[in-house]
Amino acid sequence: MRMLIIKNLSVAYEGLAVLENINLQVADGMICTIVGPSGCGKSTLLKAVAGLIGDYSGDVLFNDVPVSAKNHTIGYIPQNYGLLPWKTVEQNIILALKIKGLPLFNGEISVVDEALKRVGLMAHKKKFPGSLSGGQKQRIAIARSFVLQPDILLMDEPFSALDAMTKEEMQQFFLDIWQSRNGSTLFITHDIEEAVFLGEKVVVMLPGQPIQILESPATDRESEAYMKLCSQIRKMMKEGR
Repeated sequence: MRMLIIKNLSVAYEGLAVLENINLQVADGMICTIVGPSGCGKSTLLKAVAGLIGDYSGDVLFNDVPVSAKNHTIGYIPQNYGLLPWKTVEQNIILALKIKGLPLFNGEISVVDEALKRVGLMAHKKKFPGSLSGGQKQRIAIARSFVLQPDILLMDEPFSALDAMTKEEMQQFFLDIWQSRNGSTLFITHDIEEAVFLGEKVVVMLPGQPIQILESPATDRESEAYMKLCSQIRKMMKEGR
């Protein structure tokens, strides 16, 4: 089975340790959510996996090969969606395909059109990101990443700027579209309920403490196991501050 393996990963800035000996395995087809307070190193972990930070000790492997843009396809969705405002929705997705050298057509079918139909935004393909709502921008960012069929999908608090109703809609939308894809997913959030709802595995990061890895129950917000795990993580966060 293909797997993302993070082994003894440590990162320091100007001699100050941000991450220390992080060990984590995320199987192909698994969503691993990461929850913790600001400053605990969540985004640093994601950037190290994405290759945006090269100065670290330890190993980041996928399928036993060091993770890099050369060896793997990595989808990265930041908080601000990462869309280029001077390019249309269609052009944003095409650019991602061109950077990876991937074809724009699957036979006679446009890969871009297929992706936009999947996220329900085909009518907006010629629009610029500035004219879209937050939820629409997020759908485009997801479509752009998923069209690459990434080995590794990295999401840094992608729904944090959305209102409660749109956020819940996007969580379910993400799960629905994710079901048709493989790849290892790391999903950062401040929201404990979101972490438990989306993640098969939940990583709790607290400043100066080893990470704690918890198995999440099935995605049922009403289940007793769901409520219990949310309460457990909330207690860990309170005691760890």
